[in-house]
Amino acid sequence: MTQTIFVNKAAEILNSQNTTNKVIYSVSYAGFINGDILSLVIQSTLKEGNNPQRVIVQTYNYDMATGEEVKLVDLLAKRNIIQSEASKKINSTIQKAKEDAQTLVQSGYTVYNRDLNNKMYQLANITTYFLGAEGELYIIFAYGNNNFTSEMDIVLYE
Repeated sequence: MTQTIFVNKAAEILNSQNTTNKVIYSVSYAGFINGDILSLVIQSTLKEGNNPQRVIVQTYNYDMATGEEVKLVDLLAKRNIIQSEASKKINSTIQKAKEDAQTLVQSGYTVYNRDLNNKMYQLANITTYFLGAEGELYIIFAYGNNNFTSEMDIVLYE
Protein backbone atom coordinates (compact mmCIF):
# COMPACT_ATOMS: atom_id res chain seq x y z
CA MET A 1 0.00 0.00 0.00
CA THR A 2 2.79 2.45 0.89
CA GLN A 3 4.49 1.73 -2.43
CA THR A 4 1.31 2.40 -4.39
CA ILE A 5 0.31 5.58 -2.59
CA PHE A 6 3.52 7.40 -1.70
CA VAL A 7 6.47 5.98 -3.63
CA ASN A 8 4.72 5.67 -6.98
CA LYS A 9 3.46 9.25 -6.69
CA ALA A 10 6.97 10.53 -5.98
CA ALA A 11 8.33 8.56 -8.96
CA GLU A 12 5.54 9.90 -11.18
CA ILE A 13 6.39 13.47 -10.19
CA LEU A 14 10.13 12.98 -10.68
CA ASN A 15 9.65 11.33 -14.07
CA SER A 16 7.07 13.81 -15.32
CA GLN A 17 7.99 15.73 -18.45
CA ASN A 18 5.17 18.20 -17.84
CA THR A 19 6.76 21.49 -16.78
CA THR A 20 3.56 23.55 -17.04
CA ASN A 21 1.93 21.89 -14.02
CA LYS A 22 3.82 22.80 -10.87
CA VAL A 23 3.78 20.14 -8.16
CA ILE A 24 4.46 20.45 -4.45
CA TYR A 25 4.73 17.10 -2.69
CA SER A 26 5.95 16.32 0.81
CA VAL A 27 5.89 13.14 2.86
CA SER A 28 6.40 12.80 6.60
CA TYR A 29 6.00 9.94 9.02
CA ALA A 30 5.94 9.09 12.71
CA GLY A 31 6.12 5.82 14.56
CA PHE A 32 4.87 4.90 18.02
CA ILE A 33 5.39 1.78 20.12
CA ASN A 34 2.86 0.84 22.80
CA GLY A 35 3.68 -2.51 24.36
CA ASP A 36 3.96 -4.92 21.44
CA ILE A 37 2.05 -2.66 19.04
CA LEU A 38 3.92 -0.58 16.48
CA SER A 39 1.86 2.18 14.86
CA LEU A 40 3.22 3.95 11.79
CA VAL A 41 1.59 7.10 10.42
CA ILE A 42 2.52 8.42 6.97
CA GLN A 43 1.19 11.75 5.74
CA SER A 44 1.71 13.47 2.43
CA THR A 45 0.66 16.85 1.16
CA LEU A 46 0.14 17.09 -2.59
CA LYS A 47 -0.58 20.20 -4.66
CA GLU A 48 -0.72 19.59 -8.41
CA GLY A 49 -1.31 22.47 -10.79
CA ASN A 50 -4.71 24.06 -10.28
CA ASN A 51 -6.12 21.15 -8.27
CA PRO A 52 -6.90 21.78 -4.60
CA GLN A 53 -4.26 20.61 -2.14
CA ARG A 54 -4.70 17.06 -0.82
CA VAL A 55 -3.59 15.64 2.49
CA ILE A 56 -3.23 11.88 2.34
CA VAL A 57 -2.84 9.85 5.53
CA GLN A 58 -2.18 6.15 5.85
CA THR A 59 -1.61 4.22 9.06
CA TYR A 60 -0.20 0.77 9.75
CA ASN A 61 -0.50 -1.09 13.04
CA TYR A 62 1.43 -4.27 13.75
CA ASP A 63 1.78 -6.61 16.67
CA MET A 64 5.56 -6.96 16.91
CA ALA A 65 5.25 -10.23 18.85
CA THR A 66 3.18 -11.96 16.16
CA GLY A 67 4.05 -9.88 13.09
CA GLU A 68 0.36 -9.52 12.30
CA GLU A 69 -1.68 -6.44 11.52
CA VAL A 70 -3.69 -5.06 14.44
CA LYS A 71 -7.30 -4.26 13.54
CA LEU A 72 -9.28 -1.32 14.91
CA VAL A 73 -11.57 -3.66 16.87
CA ASP A 74 -8.44 -5.06 18.58
CA LEU A 75 -7.31 -1.58 19.60
CA LEU A 76 -10.79 -0.74 20.86
CA ALA A 77 -10.76 -3.89 22.98
CA LYS A 78 -7.26 -3.10 24.24
CA ARG A 79 -8.52 0.32 25.38
CA ASN A 80 -11.75 -1.18 26.84
CA ILE A 81 -13.88 0.80 24.41
CA ILE A 82 -17.23 -0.77 23.58
CA GLN A 83 -17.79 -0.89 19.82
CA SER A 84 -21.27 0.65 19.99
CA GLU A 85 -19.87 3.53 22.06
CA ALA A 86 -17.08 4.02 19.52
CA SER A 87 -19.66 4.20 16.73
CA LYS A 88 -21.64 6.79 18.70
CA LYS A 89 -18.53 8.90 19.27
CA ILE A 90 -17.60 8.71 15.58
CA ASN A 91 -21.10 9.76 14.52
CA SER A 92 -21.11 12.59 17.05
CA THR A 93 -17.70 13.86 15.90
CA ILE A 94 -18.66 13.71 12.22
CA GLN A 95 -22.05 15.37 12.88
CA LYS A 96 -20.29 18.24 14.68
CA ALA A 97 -17.78 18.60 11.82
CA LYS A 98 -20.67 18.62 9.33
CA GLU A 99 -22.43 21.38 11.29
CA ASP A 100 -19.21 23.41 11.50
CA ALA A 101 -18.73 22.97 7.75
CA GLN A 102 -22.24 24.28 7.10
CA THR A 103 -21.30 27.50 8.87
CA LEU A 104 -18.37 27.86 6.47
CA VAL A 105 -20.60 27.11 3.47
CA GLN A 106 -22.98 29.87 4.55
CA SER A 107 -19.98 32.22 4.56
CA GLY A 108 -19.20 31.28 0.96
CA TYR A 109 -16.46 28.69 1.46
CA THR A 110 -16.26 25.37 -0.33
CA VAL A 111 -15.89 22.46 2.09
CA TYR A 112 -15.91 18.67 1.98
CA ASN A 113 -19.48 17.37 2.24
CA ARG A 114 -19.72 14.70 4.94
CA ASP A 115 -22.41 12.08 4.42
CA LEU A 116 -23.16 10.43 7.76
CA ASN A 117 -24.69 7.46 5.92
CA ASN A 118 -21.41 6.73 4.15
CA LYS A 119 -20.09 3.27 4.98
CA MET A 120 -16.62 4.75 5.59
CA TYR A 121 -17.80 5.67 9.11
CA GLN A 122 -18.67 2.07 10.03
CA LEU A 123 -16.11 0.42 12.31
CA ALA A 124 -15.57 -2.50 9.95
CA ASN A 125 -14.57 -0.12 7.13
CA ILE A 126 -12.22 2.19 9.03
CA THR A 127 -8.61 1.69 7.98
CA THR A 128 -6.86 4.81 9.27
CA TYR A 129 -6.18 4.61 13.01
CA PHE A 130 -3.20 4.38 15.34
CA LEU A 131 -1.99 4.47 18.93
CA GLY A 132 -0.09 7.66 19.76
CA ALA A 133 2.92 8.30 21.97
CA GLU A 134 0.95 7.91 25.22
CA GLY A 135 -1.31 5.11 24.00
CA GLU A 136 -4.12 7.43 22.93
CA LEU A 137 -6.24 6.05 20.08
CA TYR A 138 -6.69 8.20 16.98
CA ILE A 139 -9.27 7.35 14.32
CA ILE A 140 -8.72 9.48 11.24
CA PHE A 141 -11.02 10.25 8.36
CA ALA A 142 -8.61 11.81 5.84
CA TYR A 143 -10.89 12.81 3.00
CA GLY A 144 -7.88 13.72 0.86
CA ASN A 145 -7.09 10.02 0.56
CA ASN A 146 -9.76 9.81 -2.12
CA ASN A 147 -10.60 13.44 -2.97
CA PHE A 148 -8.83 16.71 -3.62
CA THR A 149 -9.15 18.14 -0.12
CA SER A 150 -6.99 18.69 2.92
CA GLU A 151 -9.94 18.25 5.27
CA MET A 152 -9.95 15.46 7.83
CA ASP A 153 -11.77 14.54 10.99
CA ILE A 154 -10.07 12.97 13.98
CA VAL A 155 -11.78 10.96 16.71
CA LEU A 156 -9.52 10.82 19.78
CA TYR A 157 -9.62 8.53 22.79
CA GLU A 158 -7.17 9.76 25.40
